[in-house]
Amino acid sequence: MRRTLLLLVIAAIVIYVGPQYLDYRQARQALPPGVTLGGVHIPGKTTAEAVENVRALFESPILVFHGDRRIVLRAEEIGFKVDAEAMVEQGQAFGRGPYAWRDFFFYLIDRPPLENHVPVLYSYDRARLGAWLQKLAETYDNDPTPGYARLSTLSWVEGRPGHYTDLNESAIRILAAFQSPNDRQANLVLRETPPLPPDFDALEKVIRERLEQFPGIYSLYFQHLPTGQSIDIDGDTAFAGMSTVKIPILLKLYYDYDLPFEPRITNWISDTVRSTTASNAAANALLYYIGDGNALAGAREVTEFVRELGFDNTFIAIPYDSDLTPPVIRTPANTDPEYNTYPDPAMQTTPTDIGVMLAEIGRCAEGEGTLIAAYPDRITPEECQDLIGWLEQNPMGWLIKYGVPKDARVAHKHGYAADTQGDVALIYGPEGPYVLAIYVYMYGWVVWDYSNPLMNDISRLIWNFFLFRQGKPQLPPFDRSEQTGQSPG
Repeated sequence: MRRTLLLLVIAAIVIYVGPQYLDYRQARQALPPGVTLGGVHIPGKTTAEAVENVRALFESPILVFHGDRRIVLRAEEIGFKVDAEAMVEQGQAFGRGPYAWRDFFFYLIDRPPLENHVPVLYSYDRARLGAWLQKLAETYDNDPTPGYARLSTLSWVEGRPGHYTDLNESAIRILAAFQSPNDRQANLVLRETPPLPPDFDALEKVIRERLEQFPGIYSLYFQHLPTGQSIDIDGDTAFAGMSTVKIPILLKLYYDYDLPFEPRITNWISDTVRSTTASNAAANALLYYIGDGNALAGAREVTEFVRELGFDNTFIAIPYDSDLTPPVIRTPANTDPEYNTYPDPAMQTTPTDIGVMLAEIGRCAEGEGTLIAAYPDRITPEECQDLIGWLEQNPMGWLIKYGVPKDARVAHKHGYAADTQGDVALIYGPEGPYVLAIYVYMYGWVVWDYSNPLMNDISRLIWNFFLFRQGKPQLPPFDRSEQTGQSPG
């Protein structure tokens, strides 16, 4: 009886389970249910199909992003290969023995199978991947670029940051993308470096751009005293000396005589520098004093003095407003046929000569430079400081001085003639003192509305250059309405 009952139970089980087992077997594919290869269920009724599907998925191309640039990378380019056969074999092992009975039991009770994961098994050519990344980096990486100027606003803006591919971290991301069934892209790891501050080449470039807008002959000399960096744009062009050559007159005076000066000398210096007309009579009085009672001799002594200092293009042939006919004095500058400004035969200079001279006066004030070295017993830092102090009292607020803040220290001397204008200034800027000398010439008459904005703009570009390098707010563009009706006087 018991045996019969047992047989009936077995028969019932077979009748109930048998058809479901057949359905279960027919529904099975090459890989058991619940098995994932590389994180994804792989279809395929046969082992060969499953192997092919694994290979098609994981050896398909990926997208590589270098910033915004998109590059397609194919598996064969780096020797990336998936061991699909081994992966399928490992997956199929989860369908044998106790795993098979467990899965069928879950099938009978309508429960999902347990998950079994097989990782991506792969190989790749390390050298080829490294070479591919290196070539990509050489193509798309970029060095940081320096800041540059916007001439329309006289301001400086940042250059482009540098981007460099981290080869090791990027290689890890590429291999991860090849192993992913869904996220088939890799964003390369880029190390960013900040943009460079603008350099003096960038400054020269924008200065040239602004000068080229002037409808006449122009010449400029710039020197940053702490570094010695200079910009010379046709700086050896000869120009009328005008009042700017009163600087070598003052320098010769300090060379000849010790401080303190007697009151009449101080008054003459004051009239030469501080008066709105930059008194030529006072300058002639200084020449008279230098020449021991002979202004013409004083002019010769000043000329000989600056020649000893190496300024071969600067001379004063006769005093200011003299009726004498000046002798012909030939210099390297006024015999150069490239630019002819028809310079005054009575007194001449060049932006480079007068600019370097004022730069050396600035160094002398700090106890440095060639003036101290050449004449340690005749020219002292205190005398150079005194000279600069006088030049700081120049009441002329236009030209170069107008381009910097009103409270900036500016020691300058300007000069006017009908066809020529010039200004040379020692400016104590955000990165230390610098000298700027600008001279312009227009045939017949210099138009103030051309010359003054030119010097304003260049002066502001330079000041903002240093502010920007210091990370400080820059000065805004000019309100030209402030200059309406202004002129040299």
